[in-house]
Amino acid sequence: VTMKIFVLRHGQAETQQTTDEARNLTAKGRLDVAASVHYSLSELAPASEFEQVQEIWASPLVRAQQTAEIVRNLLSAQGVQLLIKTTDLITPESNPADLFDVLRASNLNSVLLASHMPFVGDFLDAFCGSARGYHAMNTSSMALVVCDTPAKNCGDLHWLRHVNV
Repeated sequence: VTMKIFVLRHGQAETQQTTDEARNLTAKGRLDVAASVHYSLSELAPASEFEQVQEIWASPLVRAQQTAEIVRNLLSAQGVQLLIKTTDLITPESNPADLFDVLRASNLNSVLLASHMPFVGDFLDAFCGSARGYHAMNTSSMALVVCDTPAKNCGDLHWLRHVNV
């Protein structure tokens, strides 16, 4: 069974006021995330229920949670009802290798990850067998990786889209 993994970097966040974990999305960040999701709706919520995103996984940091909420609301408007699963496996400093095991055990066909740099770049590089630093993602950038097995060097990057800045 082929697995689709959407990787979404959170939207633009406010400058640090207290802690990095507490940073909120800016108004521009919210609009950019919505634009990124709208552009990819046909792939996130296709007519075939089998191919729809089944879960949204988000880092516990506020800006990733807010990004995931925007995705959830936009997919809900398309009739796709999802819960957001919070995981420490996709924080900025997480190790991509730890995520592969959990993805393999998940039995999902399609998942969306709402996360951060440098994790999203490191994950795409490891997944797709690229040199470290090859896949830099801007805020609100989204990628689609397709694989038979979620593991290092096994991903096929179908696209990486950036919101116009």
